[in-house]
Amino acid sequence: MKVLQVCLKPPYPKVDGGCIAMAAMTESMLMAGHSVKVLCMSTHKHPFDASKVPSEILRNTEMEAVAMDTRLKPHKALANLFTSQSYNIERFFSKAFETRLISILKEGEFDVIHLESIFCTPYMETIRKYSKAKVVVRTHNVEHHIWEQLAKNEAIAIKKWYLNLLASRLKSYEIDTLRKVDGIISITDEDKQEFEKLSVKCPIEVIPIGFNVDAIRPDTLSKHPLSLYHVGAMDWQPNIEGINWFLDDVWPVIEAEFPDIECHLAGRKMPHHLLKRSSGKLKIEGQIDSVQEFVKSKNIAVVPLLSGSGMRIKIVEALAMGKVILSTSAGAEGIPYTDGENLLIANTPEEFVLKLRFLSENPNQIAQIGKNARKLASSVFDQKKLSSKLTYFYANL
Repeated sequence: MKVLQVCLKPPYPKVDGGCIAMAAMTESMLMAGHSVKVLCMSTHKHPFDASKVPSEILRNTEMEAVAMDTRLKPHKALANLFTSQSYNIERFFSKAFETRLISILKEGEFDVIHLESIFCTPYMETIRKYSKAKVVVRTHNVEHHIWEQLAKNEAIAIKKWYLNLLASRLKSYEIDTLRKVDGIISITDEDKQEFEKLSVKCPIEVIPIGFNVDAIRPDTLSKHPLSLYHVGAMDWQPNIEGINWFLDDVWPVIEAEFPDIECHLAGRKMPHHLLKRSSGKLKIEGQIDSVQEFVKSKNIAVVPLLSGSGMRIKIVEALAMGKVILSTSAGAEGIPYTDGENLLIANTPEEFVLKLRFLSENPNQIAQIGKNARKLASSVFDQKKLSSKLTYFYANL
């Protein structure tokens, strides 16, 4: 089967959850034996660098990119207020990208055109004009939910109004567009159910993000001392919101109860005002070279998200590494966890303390929960199993 994968940023290097998800899809399609061509957007935040793409992937996919400017621009955002269009979507349309897409569609036929997220769908009309391929959108999130939740949590009236406007327009676009595609790949069952509630009638298949779990060496978790860590791109609004809440409301309560506990926070684009809060047992870093090296000596992954949808890649990685994960319910959405068995849930500062107290008083549970986490990763997120599911979905559209 010939597949064109269209990406809103380069899948490689795997610098954040979105890149990891897209790279996993590329690898799954190649693993299944499909002929894959990859066209991606090269942006200010995510520039394309062919040297960062594994040589075999670059050769097999003929991966290429078109430079485009997707940055937020105040004057364009202001002008957009006087239209009915979604500014979130508008930023991802480029005439240069469309021109290259047309050339690729003219050069060869495809069976499936796989669009990575709703932000690649502004090219739908062009695709329909130049190709008879089935069009599949892989939804990384229910995008308008993120903006609705951000608006709900915003205290400043004018910002709340603007976030609600963005959410409303994005919702209208998302519903209208997903009703026109031939198929949807959803990362979580929760997202699939939400699309069905919105009367999206096309086939929807749930295919989580796949990992080669066997290639990820599980950590041997020490019982003591308890040590927390969080890794996440800090140019993604839900991460910023969650970390601010954690540092303002949760960490002081944890620190008072456990004065010896260490907490390490790292991530690309770490804001300067957060870096300045690094003190004592709270260690805040910027971008790190290796996640596995960073987390090696730490036994509890903290995911304090308050908003978002889809699936947190950082949780799947932590599961595969056999870490204890302490997450909010919002952060763990899409993971088929059992609280207390393979993942721990806390939604208030007091609940974070209760879960940490449980681990402190029952140190053997640290290793046991870690083993259960690894087992969950192997059973649900194995890339080989998911690539077969993907092929079956494509073939039956």
